[in-house]
Amino acid sequence: MKKLLAFLALLIFSTSFAGTAKADGTAKERPQLVIFETDMGNDIDDALALDLLYKYMDQGKIKLLAIMTNKEGASSAHFIDIMNTWYGYPKIPIGIVRNGAECKHPNDYTLAVSDMKANGKPAFKTSVKDVTKLPDAEQLYRKILSKQPDHSVVIISVGFSTNLARLLDTRPDSYSSLNGRELIKKKVKLFSLMAGNFDQRHLTEYNVVKDIAACAKLFKESPIPIVTSPFELGEAVQYPGKSIENDFGWTTRHPMVEAYKAYAKMPYDRPTWDLTAVLEVLEPGKFMTQSPKGTIVVDEKGHTDFTQEANGLHSYLTITPEQGRRIKQFFVETIPQKAKRVKD
Repeated sequence: MKKLLAFLALLIFSTSFAGTAKADGTAKERPQLVIFETDMGNDIDDALALDLLYKYMDQGKIKLLAIMTNKEGASSAHFIDIMNTWYGYPKIPIGIVRNGAECKHPNDYTLAVSDMKANGKPAFKTSVKDVTKLPDAEQLYRKILSKQPDHSVVIISVGFSTNLARLLDTRPDSYSSLNGRELIKKKVKLFSLMAGNFDQRHLTEYNVVKDIAACAKLFKESPIPIVTSPFELGEAVQYPGKSIENDFGWTTRHPMVEAYKAYAKMPYDRPTWDLTAVLEVLEPGKFMTQSPKGTIVVDEKGHTDFTQEANGLHSYLTITPEQGRRIKQFFVETIPQKAKRVKD
């Protein structure tokens, strides 16, 4: 009997201690599961947003399950492969869009970095032999999501909604008996977008208008919450070009830095549109304010309208000038940090 009582006392103590440790934050939390959707090669903020995700991977705070490109063309995926390889994550899967929105950019930094040479050889290593043979994004979504715990994944989309609209329409297959909408509802807990404009009604936002039908479909049919960082928020927080010039001396050649330099004449500051959509996932509620719940509707011209509704699944982010200053300071302190794979 004494042995039984001693065992029960030890069990109660152990359970109590474990609960206290978890409450105190001393227990190790599981990393947030993330899939990143990007139109890499249009604006440079996509590259900075991806850098921010790698930094949180380095800290063990997130696990980047895949990166999907929604920009047509091989150079977008090729640049993502360069980034994955350089940062030390060559095995992160990449999915691509086929027959997507037409969006050629005159200053496509993905081409510039992919074509860079050093001593007659490519300046940056790659891991994918042929990016044109990468899987369709919606199929890679199904493969990856089917293996994840329920309600565990956050999808960050900072480009067009093409891949996500196609995912909604997918049918049961060898990966899952669920259709696309059912699979999203079961496995994904949040969409974090960079999309829309709620400050000036007459303006339309690039990520929306490049595939209006897909974006309208996503907002209308998504079975899970959507939070979006609108144009006016990222426009208010500019990443300083002088940081790109001065804060990366710890490495000889950096693909994100080279991309930034190739995008426009240095030095220049650039809005942090995509970074803010990433930041809300990495540090939820810490830097920005969410609107009340409601419903966002995309009209035929690409305008985004928000109506407050108690049972709505949508919200958008706002900031005060002071919040904007804090966000900028956070970006300037975090992005130039040395990548984990680079040893002292």
